[in-house]
Amino acid sequence: MNRSVTRGVHRSTIAPSDVTDALTSIGIRPGSIVLVHADAIVAAQFPAMPNEQRLDLLIGAIEAAIGSEGTLVMPAFSYSFTKGERFDIGNTSSDAGMVTERFRTRPGVCRTADPIFSFSVRGPRAQELCGLRPKECFGAESVFGALHRMNAHIVDLGCSMSRGGTFVHYVETAHGVGYRYKKVFSGTVISPNGEAVEGSVVYNVRDLTRRSESDLRRLQKRLAEDGKSRTADVGRSRIIAVTASDLFDTAWKMLDEDPVSLIAEGVHICRSPLEP
Repeated sequence: MNRSVTRGVHRSTIAPSDVTDALTSIGIRPGSIVLVHADAIVAAQFPAMPNEQRLDLLIGAIEAAIGSEGTLVMPAFSYSFTKGERFDIGNTSSDAGMVTERFRTRPGVCRTADPIFSFSVRGPRAQELCGLRPKECFGAESVFGALHRMNAHIVDLGCSMSRGGTFVHYVETAHGVGYRYKKVFSGTVISPNGEAVEGSVVYNVRDLTRRSESDLRRLQKRLAEDGKSRTADVGRSRIIAVTASDLFDTAWKMLDEDPVSLIAEGVHICRSPLEP
């Protein structure tokens, strides 16, 4: 069922508990496995304090919703490997925003080994995820594939699905879309203990000769219409949550119906009959 809950909309500031309550209202429970794409704009609505403290409170609010038995996953993507630079699992910064970089450096967090699409993880399933050694970024044995099998909740916290829609590339790869192709990137990976290892990973990259950039507005609309997505407002921000299985199945069905339904090339502009 698609539910919308409004919390703190008329206040200039919100409390971390508002974030926890909003997550709970859309089905996040103690023990949940959650992949969270978070925007720092949510933390900016907390009362005035140092930014680092606000980010810590936001992360803590998410962890309060899933409890000690839950597993929190955040992107820690880095594209340095695609530029011929080393990927240092313990030290290469996350390019996925301030919240993800703050989470990456917190105690008890491990990082997965994919040199392009890595994730930071804390919780009971962390070692399982961080032990994966995928040969393909969006393949069945990747973290995306594992989260699908676990039927994790995918949560966009203060950001649109277009920003948090990397999981869709896993669906596109499995479906065999024509606007992406596999490219091998090789280089040096530095393990957490400092060991340098040469390795390669297959990245299903976009065909730049086409309008292949993601456009997930139709997917977001379909998920809402089918009652698969759940939303809540917290302050000036919106939270969107969907299970990995529902996202996979809906995106797969849309690709069956229209092979370009998830990219800009598939956007159809409706013209007035009076227009030339």
